Amino acid sequence: MQNLSLAKNEMDRLRDENSKRLLRDRKLSLVLDLDHTLLNSAGFSRITGEEEYLNCERDVLPEYLKSSLFRVHGSKRLVKLRPYVNTFLKEASKLYEMHIYTMGGFSYALEMAKLLDPKNIYFNSRIVSRDDSTRRYEKSLDVVLGKENAIVILDDKESVWCKEHKENLIKIERYHFFAHSCKRFGVDHKSHSQLKSDENESEGALATSLKILQQIHTLFFDMVLKSVRKEVVKGCKVVF
Repeated sequence: MQNLSLAKNEMDRLRDENSKRLLRDRKLSLVLDLDHTLLNSAGFSRITGEEEYLNCERDVLPEYLKSSLFRVHGSKRLVKLRPYVNTFLKEASKLYEMHIYTMGGFSYALEMAKLLDPKNIYFNSRIVSRDDSTRRYEKSLDVVLGKENAIVILDDKESVWCKEHKENLIKIERYHFFAHSCKRFGVDHKSHSQLKSDENESEGALATSLKILQQIHTLFFDMVLKSVRKEVVKGCKVVF
């Protein structure tokens, strides 16, 4: 019990230090889901006949796929990055310290992080998988070094988050690029891959989510500034 108490005290100290650093930098924490939020993936064996064109050489792929579709041999799957994801990460990183949090395994999380952040600019070591979670089958902010009131979550699935953290969640529209993804979630229309189309970059879910995140950041620091002003002038008399 003493070791557990010491571990908790150390986590609280690190969380407090990190929160102060972020406030000085005018940043909040952003926790990002992977699957159906930033990307969509399907195992090689799940690719349907209609999607066989995805297995072509990169040079002959449709233009919109050449820089966003990847064959990941380690996990034996095709991965499609969501439209606008590169701009989203670049702009969000100016206002937030970003974390990946997935219910997938750690090796899978690392593979996906390398596709999203090949130069290791955005996430560094802030990658949380089901192997790191303190709760089975559930995501929790207790593994994120930040104050809960300064953390925002972006995820397509509300049910995976413990109830005390659902107020931090922005639920994003689920991204279904592959046919298997539609089938898994009982979606009754064809996937983007079957239609040989994709989500609109400028009007898609990530572009909309970025605007919301920017608004949250502005409102949060406006409130912090007002709170600091009240403390500074408390007990003072202003005479004209």
